[in-house]
Amino acid sequence: MATVRLIMSGAVVGQELAAEFGPLPPSLLPVGVQRLYDLQLLALAGGAPFHLVLPETYDISDHDLARLAELGVEIVPTPEGLRLGEAVVYALNSIGAGDEPVHILHGDTLIASPPLDQADLIAGGARTHEYAWAEMEVGADGRIRRLVNTPAGEDGHEGWPVAAGYFAFASGLDLLRSLTRMRGDFIEGVNHYLEGHAVRLVPAEGWLDFGHLQTFFQSRLAVTTARAFNTVRIDGLTARKSSADSAKIWAETHWLQEAPPAVQVYCGRLLGFGGEGGQVFYETEYEFLPVLSELFVHGAVGRKPWLRILASCEDFLRACAAERGPGRGDAALKALAADKTLARLERFARETGFPIDRPISLDGAAQPSLVQIAERLVPAYDLASGRADSVMHGDFCFSNILYDSRVRRIKAIDPRGLVGEKPTIYGDLRYDLAKLAHSAVGRYDQIIAGRYDCQFEGHDYRLAFEPIACQPWLEAALGDLEVDGVGGLSASVRALNVSLFLSMLPLHADRPDRQRAFVANALRLWRDLDQA
Repeated sequence: MATVRLIMSGAVVGQELAAEFGPLPPSLLPVGVQRLYDLQLLALAGGAPFHLVLPETYDISDHDLARLAELGVEIVPTPEGLRLGEAVVYALNSIGAGDEPVHILHGDTLIASPPLDQADLIAGGARTHEYAWAEMEVGADGRIRRLVNTPAGEDGHEGWPVAAGYFAFASGLDLLRSLTRMRGDFIEGVNHYLEGHAVRLVPAEGWLDFGHLQTFFQSRLAVTTARAFNTVRIDGLTARKSSADSAKIWAETHWLQEAPPAVQVYCGRLLGFGGEGGQVFYETEYEFLPVLSELFVHGAVGRKPWLRILASCEDFLRACAAERGPGRGDAALKALAADKTLARLERFARETGFPIDRPISLDGAAQPSLVQIAERLVPAYDLASGRADSVMHGDFCFSNILYDSRVRRIKAIDPRGLVGEKPTIYGDLRYDLAKLAHSAVGRYDQIIAGRYDCQFEGHDYRLAFEPIACQPWLEAALGDLEVDGVGGLSASVRALNVSLFLSMLPLHADRPDRQRAFVANALRLWRDLDQA
């Protein structure tokens, strides 16, 4: 007998989460470079069909539609304002469910190993936070007697487990009758079902709750992994970054130590550093905050919050620019961009056989070769400007910027700390602006998240990004920004933006699809710069 599997995400998240991420259905919340539904469907793999219940007024993107179709998911739009039990009844009637088993997962819940082949059970676990929960009275035989709603802040019943958000009912018709009889009240409907069915408690293995602000960030922490070239260990209090590349780690430590107080207020707080097990490390205070790359790619944050975020980025850059260094910023640009780009392109050609000296095209229009583009960019850097050094973060992109909406201040993490072989806090402001632009204009984070379409035939590339509502006016706001006499999208900043995508090509050898997107994106950014 087929089993109906419902992921109930028919209402947007509550006010706390909406203030951070925008009015999203819970299954579409960002978790790193993916949405929560990616993790939920991975855990549910092996059972079919899947149905994702979403508000009928939610405008789901074409990319999400394609991704869900790829995962074998049918979307069930439901009217706004339905209670959970009413939404379940509406969904079951919409898909024409019969008397087959019905498995329900709450849209803000992730269960690592749900018992997909069993029915008449409810996954439960211990209450860990003082939010409102549905507690379960369980008999000595393991049968669930009833569910009781416990309001937020109350102690509840000692020893009673709480429903973790995964329910499996053997009879879809009996579930429908029970929910209808209880007028759409989900808990009371389940209690009515319990009267006629022996439903047992099963432990909620790997249970993560994303439904509240506090539990969201703790749950996200549990599924976040570090990048391959370093190791980050997080215990909920501190983040320890370690690597066998001692020069890199010591340079970052030096930057966090030496940055002036006006800059440090926008950065992660250094707590300690040292060596252990053949690696060096440093520790910073861990921040339970959203990352700008998450907000940009998967969030639904409005224009005003984004402008506040950009204003805080500007405040940070102004604090950096106010602290002059002993040398010239041009020297940092030469080391980080001009000298590196051609060498990286040659490495890319050796490793892949890509003809970097052959002209290519974008959208059918001829473009120079990658080498020609790199050589033409160098004059645009304005390396002879004699610009003074100032404090430079060195990797000021969305994936390294957190945002605290309560105090309206960013937190920048993972500073570069190295220019060439020299540990330093100083460099060129334009490089930080280019890193910011490579997220907002270059749309690097969308490429990493796979939210684009790149086609190529021969040497002709076509690239399209998933539309993001905030992107056009965020790009416009960055163009209006000026720090220490440098425009946020001045010619030198835009030229650096192109070079960043050329330089990163060999760093993604494990993902040829990304490399193709980087090539196409470098052509797009070059074309826009060349035609300006």
